[in-house]
Amino acid sequence: MNKQVLKALNLSIEKWERIVKGDGVDRGEDDCALCNMFIKGNCRGCPVSEVIGYWGCNNTPYENWTSHQNLKHWLEDEKKVHCSECKDLATKELEFLKDLRVEYESNIK
Repeated sequence: MNKQVLKALNLSIEKWERIVKGDGVDRGEDDCALCNMFIKGNCRGCPVSEVIGYWGCNNTPYENWTSHQNLKHWLEDEKKVHCSECKDLATKELEFLKDLRVEYESNIK
């Protein structure tokens, strides 16, 4: 992972820290630094994609977050922490991204 990818990963972690604290919202790929960097290339090179083995964020905590938001809070204007389950799911996404950072930090070229 190069320094640009690590910076994007750190920005994504900061986004989820704000969401967990209740100060942030999730706008999907529109406000994900990793998506901004990799989505046009079908996520090739994205550390999330590398870990799960294919493009997108399926089979990650983000999939559970999105499903919960769509099923339980579909009337809300924003994807954010609305309930304790939201907070738990957002925390799992944050932990997933932090684990990725630990795994990849030592591989900076």
